[in-house]
Amino acid sequence: MDKSPTHGQEYRSVCKLYSADGKRAADVLEFRNGETYLDEQEWVEGTTFQNRHSGRLVGPFASPADAERFIAATPWFRGSGQ
Repeated sequence: MDKSPTHGQEYRSVCKLYSADGKRAADVLEFRNGETYLDEQEWVEGTTFQNRHSGRLVGPFASPADAERFIAATPWFRGSGQ
């Protein structure tokens, strides 16, 4: 199995975004190579969220701002679609 292009790379967590209803979240991760990815999560119960894509990240994006604009515009994050 091929490794992810981000495997083993250092990154920083820029921010964590939550949907208006709090049932969806996305970590905005900026990697050392300059690419930004999203780690999308769905609420399970209490304060527990599970990864939406079995550990796979969404991206790359050119910047954290691009990633934030993308996720905020998706029907999934807005709660109007799966």
